Amino acid sequence: MTVYLAKDDGRWVTHSGEAGHYGTEWGPADLERAAVFLSEVAPQALHVFEYLLRNPGRKIHCTELVDKALGGSDGVDPARRIAGVLSGTSKAHDNSERRYPFVWWEASQGRAGATYAVRPSVAAVFLAARLRL
Repeated sequence: MTVYLAKDDGRWVTHSGEAGHYGTEWGPADLERAAVFLSEVAPQALHVFEYLLRNPGRKIHCTELVDKALGGSDGVDPARRIAGVLSGTSKAHDNSERRYPFVWWEASQGRAGATYAVRPSVAAVFLAARLRL
């Protein structure tokens, strides 16, 4: 089931992320900062993040991210693979002085693996920054 979250949907604040997922949100004044972030993200993490950017507001299960953004699991559990790959955003996150530009939710309703999403407003910042590169 495809789930899109509106910008004011309460689920944006009930995510499972910890410290790095709180703080200053990305906004229109952050185009240069977003361009730097994109340049500092590890290649596989960039593939996953760009897939999320192309689907703003949509909660995407880790198995879809592995299949569509990474071309398959390589025998690794999809939840672990995506978590490991997205650790490749940590340097860019630390340098950005902003919260992570994506959020995640632990598995629910008996389904294994987390779901991930990017707020539409955040996706707009990164897509605009991408156009400037």
